[in-house]
Parts: sequence; structure tokens; C-alpha cells
Amino acid sequence: MLDRLNSFLPVSPKSWFCLICSCFFLFLDGCMQPSPILPKHRTPVKHVRLTPEWLHKTRLDEKAGNFSEAMVDLEGARSEKEKKYWSERILRKWSLFDLERANTLAKSGHSDDAAFLLGEVFKRSPEFLVKPPKSLSPTLFQDYLLNEVDKGQELAALRQMDLNGLLTRTGKKEVTFAAYLHLTKRRIFEEKFHYAMLDLKKALALNPESPDARLLESRLLLQAKKWTDKGYQAFADQNLHRAIYFWKRAQEIRPDDKSLAANIQKAQELQEKLQEIEKETGKNAPDATSSHTP
Repeated sequence: MLDRLNSFLPVSPKSWFCLICSCFFLFLDGCMQPSPILPKHRTPVKHVRLTPEWLHKTRLDEKAGNFSEAMVDLEGARSEKEKKYWSERILRKWSLFDLERANTLAKSGHSDDAAFLLGEVFKRSPEFLVKPPKSLSPTLFQDYLLNEVDKGQELAALRQMDLNGLLTRTGKKEVTFAAYLHLTKRRIFEEKFHYAMLDLKKALALNPESPDARLLESRLLLQAKKWTDKGYQAFADQNLHRAIYFWKRAQEIRPDDKSLAANIQKAQELQEKLQEIEKETGKNAPDATSSHTP
């Protein structure tokens, strides 16, 4: 082992000096090199989306309960999708707000005002008729239907009543009776006596003991009697056209009266015979002088 160590040549002091100097200069050269520039840390920028002016105004008006102004604010919307969304949302909130007002009016005894306000709600949100919200009470809905009947919208009220199941069987019966009774009065005023009698029969089927319905029935039957008597008078005066006219008017109210049908048939047969005589003789028959109906 010693022999092997002794076999290495000894290093001279000069060589050691050169080696140390080389290392020193390498160290200085490394120190003189500029350090690499590290990239600066960038903070991620958050892109804040600004709320459009129309949307800001719409939200404020909606929150304040100014729904009509909120609908006006929607005119500034550029997207039809956004406009439709906000329009449906505002209309629903508006209708629910007015529905609460209608309930308050009904509880305070202002049923007519409550019914009117509920009508405005249905115009704005017709889907409430099919799927009524929980805040819509059966009593308020029935008052609204009766109010529609009083305004002459009898058939519309009956259609709306069948769109949902709010009313009980008794409630539906009351509304239906009121509709047909009011419709009878309107038909009488319009002198549509045939339809008046048909509607009155429907009302009497629901409430046979109603004094109002019985009074209307008496009026119609009295009118039928007057026309029947006028028909007999015209027949006695040999005015067959007038007799047939009055008996047919009476028949509108009393379609099941067999005597009226027999009188009309008799007068028509007699009229035909007189027309044949007129053709044969060339002279006017007695009835020909009054061929017009009143």
C-alpha cells in the first residue's frame, strides 16, 4: 500500500498555487455574472360585469312595488330573452301583490272593489285561472264570478268557473243559477223570448223555489197570453197574417202548447185556401188587404 502511494509524483507548490488561483478566478467570474430576472408575479384581474342601466332601474322599481314603471324600464333591454324573463317575473309579482290587496278589500267588506281588482289580475296573469295561487280564496273567486254575471258576462263567468276546482258544488250551483237568471232578464230586455224561456228553465232546475225566477216565469207567461189573445182577435178580424205572427210569438215562450200549434196550422191552411180562391177568381181575399206583419 505504501509502495503505491509512493509511486505518485509529488505536487509542486507552484502547481498548487495555479490551481488555487484558477478556482479563485472562477469564483469571481461567477459572482460577476448578472442574476437571471425572475418573472413578476401577476395578480389575476377580475372582470367585473357592469349592470345595465335598464336592469338596475327595473330591479329598484320592482323592489319598491312600482311594477308599471318597472315594465316601462324593460323597454331598454336589448335581449328578447332577458326582456321576456323579467316581464313574466314582474307581471307575476304584480298580480300576487294585487291579489293580496283584493283579499284585504274583501275582508273589509268592499267585495265589489275586490272583485274588480281580481279581474285586473286575471287580465294580467290569465294562468291564475287555470292554476290559482294559494292566496286566491274560493270566496273571493265566487264574488268575482258573480260580479262578472252582473256585468252581463254570464257565459264567460261559467267558462271561467270550470277552469279550476276552487268552488265547491254548492258554490258552483249558486254561480250557475245567478248566471242563468241574469241571462233570462237580459234576453227579455232584448225580446229574445225563446232563449229567455230556455235559460229560465235551467235556472228553475237549480232552484225551483226562487221568487225571482218564478216572477220572471210569470212575466213570460203573461206575455205569451197577451200574444195568444191578440192572435185570436186578429183571426176574428180575418187577418190571418197577424194571427199567425202573434201565435208564433207566443209559441216562443210556450213551445209545448199544442193549442198554439193547432191554431197556427189551422190559420195557415185557411190562408192557403184563400190564396187559391184569389187565383181562381182574380179578386183579393179578405186577408190580402193586411198581408204585412206588425
